[in-house]
Amino acid sequence: MSCIYRFLVFSVVACCLTFLLTTTGSAELKKHSQVKIVAGSPTGSWFPVGAAFADMTNKLYDGQPISVGPGGGIGNPTSVGTGKAHVGVSYGPYLKLAVKGGNELYPKAFPKLKAIAGMTMNKLHLIMAGDLAPDVLATAAQKKPKLKFGVGQKGSSEQFVMNLIAKVYGYDYDTIESWGGRVTKTGTTGLKNAFKDRQLDVFTLFIQAGAAKALDALTGRSGATLYNLDEKVRDSLKRQMGYLKTTIPAGTYPTVKQEINTVGLPFVVFATADLDAEMVYLMTKSCAENKPRMIQAGASFKAWQPKDMVNGTGIDFHEGAARYYKERGWIK
Repeated sequence: MSCIYRFLVFSVVACCLTFLLTTTGSAELKKHSQVKIVAGSPTGSWFPVGAAFADMTNKLYDGQPISVGPGGGIGNPTSVGTGKAHVGVSYGPYLKLAVKGGNELYPKAFPKLKAIAGMTMNKLHLIMAGDLAPDVLATAAQKKPKLKFGVGQKGSSEQFVMNLIAKVYGYDYDTIESWGGRVTKTGTTGLKNAFKDRQLDVFTLFIQAGAAKALDALTGRSGATLYNLDEKVRDSLKRQMGYLKTTIPAGTYPTVKQEINTVGLPFVVFATADLDAEMVYLMTKSCAENKPRMIQAGASFKAWQPKDMVNGTGIDFHEGAARYYKERGWIK
């Protein structure tokens, strides 16, 4: 066999192998119709997480069918429930309300909303003036103080949880104002600045422990500290809405020397039950098995453990997510 002939045969075989490998690789990529994830503001912490879910899962599909758009914790359940999106990010309490319906936030029920994963935890910070009694919230129903509360915008997680806490203690926002107090409902930055300027006595933040906004508030007003939530309230929040008992470790803030009992909540990635179970399975698996990619999405994922994805979702798991968690032994 001549050298030229052997070269031609080798070239033909190589081309055939290249074709077979290319077409086989393409065939392994799945196909799916377009899927939209609604996350948070493009400049917020949820958007990069949504992008990570899309990026990791799109690598397994032909044509990159998953896209990410802006949204919000309260609006996202409605967007997914009405079919405007397929996957969203929110908090367990809102999802629980959305599934039930018949409430102020969600008059219509969206029973097809299903959890994919609980993510990193935000912790409730009840930031209070240092001259207030340590049990001021617990004794307010009896003493009727003229407290000035800052509780976040209507529909915010801060406003929502503070309302639940007040009810456990036997009063509500209207009651506080009937005592001569005041309840301010505005954004976090406005509340923080008002507290530093002594226009508020207590205000709520639902944020990661050690966050700059909490640090600024606590160090920007002499004597400011954190309220230590008692077990009655923590038990109630856990029972009613699935909040998790947690603590803010001593020394997290320079002005707070003791450990603070509070509650926390992971933000939740969720989907409609109609979304293909195989895609949801791959989303869940990709997230759990690619921690470095999740750290790229947010520094809080450095301390995150994938097994915690099953916690704090507030609603039942999508069948695709449940399949993965059962394989790992994280749920039964």
